[in-house]
Amino acid sequence: MKKISVLLIIVFMSILGISNANAYSITASKSVYLNSNVTVKIEAKGLIGRFDITSSNEKVLAGSNTKWIEDGTITMNFSAKSVGTATITVNAVDVSTTDGEEFKGARSITINVVKKSTSNSITVNPSYNTNNYLKSLSLEGYDLNPTFNKNTLEYSITVEAGLESINVSATTEDKTASIKGVGEIKLTEGINTVNVVSVAENGNERTYKILITVPEKDPINVKLNNKNYTVIKRKELLQNPGDYDETTVKINDFDIPSFHNKVTDVILVGLKDEKGNIELFSYNTTNGEYNNYKEYSFDKMNLYIHEDNKSEYKSINVKINDENVIAYELDGVKDYYLLYATNTTTGYEGYYLYDKLENSVQRYDTLLLNKVTKEKDKYLALVLVLSCVCFLTMLFLLIEVNRDNKRKNEI
Repeated sequence: MKKISVLLIIVFMSILGISNANAYSITASKSVYLNSNVTVKIEAKGLIGRFDITSSNEKVLAGSNTKWIEDGTITMNFSAKSVGTATITVNAVDVSTTDGEEFKGARSITINVVKKSTSNSITVNPSYNTNNYLKSLSLEGYDLNPTFNKNTLEYSITVEAGLESINVSATTEDKTASIKGVGEIKLTEGINTVNVVSVAENGNERTYKILITVPEKDPINVKLNNKNYTVIKRKELLQNPGDYDETTVKINDFDIPSFHNKVTDVILVGLKDEKGNIELFSYNTTNGEYNNYKEYSFDKMNLYIHEDNKSEYKSINVKINDENVIAYELDGVKDYYLLYATNTTTGYEGYYLYDKLENSVQRYDTLLLNKVTKEKDKYLALVLVLSCVCFLTMLFLLIEVNRDNKRKNEI
C-alpha cells in the first residue's frame, strides 16, 4: 500500500505541477557575447545525486557535462561558439532527497549568443583616394539587365537550365581600388546572388549585386499550404537532420535524394519555395502527399510531433521554439499540454506531457494513470468499509457495556 501511495503522489505531482520542498534552480545570463563564456549556476536544495547539464545546441553553446551535487550550489562554464540560441537543461538523473526519497525533474534556461558590437575606428590617410565606383561589370556570354551603370547597384539575368558556373569580370574607375567577387562563380538551380565589391584605396566599399536565375530541368512542382515548391534533386543542397539514412525515392520517374528513418519509417525530401528557401518535408510513397516536418528536442529526446486524428482531447496551437505546434488540452490543468508524437530514436508513438513553463516533456501513460486511479478507488473503498466495521464494532461494544450496567443495577 505504501508503494501505491508513493506512485500516486509522483503521478499527480507530475500532472498537476505540485512543487516539492526539495527543489533546484538554474540561473545564468540570458545573453552572452560570441567567443566568450557564460557561467551557469545550479542550486540543489536538499538534494543529493547525479545531474546531467546539457546544451540543446553544442555548436552554439558547448560544455555539456554530468555533475554530482550534494545539497549545495555549483557553477559550470559554457563556451559561446557561434551566434544563435541554445537551451541549457539540468536533469535529475540519479537523485534523492536528504531524507532518502527519489527525486526526478528538470530545469532549463535559454541563452542567446550575439556578436559584440565594435566601435573601434581605423585611422585612414586623408590623401587616400575614396573612389569606389566600378568602370565596367560583365558576365561572360550574357547581358546584364539593366545595362551596366556605375550608379546602379542591382542587376539580374536568367541563364540556360543546367549551367553550373559563369565568369564575372569587372574593372574599377580608379587604379588604386581593388575588386572582390569576380572570376568563376559556381551556380545552383534557382536564384544565385553574386556580390561584386569595389574597395577604394581608403577602404570604403561599394557592392554591386547580380541575381542569376538558373531554371531547373523538368522541375517537379508541388503546391502545399497555398505555396508553390519544387522538389530538390541534388543531395548536396540537403542536410541530414540526424537519425536518418541517406537514400533515394522515386518521384515522377526521378531518383530524388531523401532521408529515411528506420524507426519511424518516415521519408524526408527537400522542397524549395519561390524565394529559394529549402526545407525538409515528409513524403508518403503510397499517396504521394507531402507534409510539414519538424523535430523538437527535449533534453536529448527528439520528437516528431503530429496530429492524432482519433484524439478525444480538444486540440490547440501551442508555441514551442517559436513554432506553432498542434497540442491537446487537459481539463482544468494550466501550463500542461499533451503532444502526440513519435520518438525518432526509440520509435515509441503516443502522448507526451509538455510542461510549457519548463519547456520539458515526459511520456504520458494513460493506462498507468487509469490503473493508479482504480487502485486508489479500490483502497478508498476498503478504507470506507473498514471504517464502517470499526464504527459498528464500537457501537456494539457500547450497547453491551450499557446492558451490563443495567443488569448490575437491577441486582
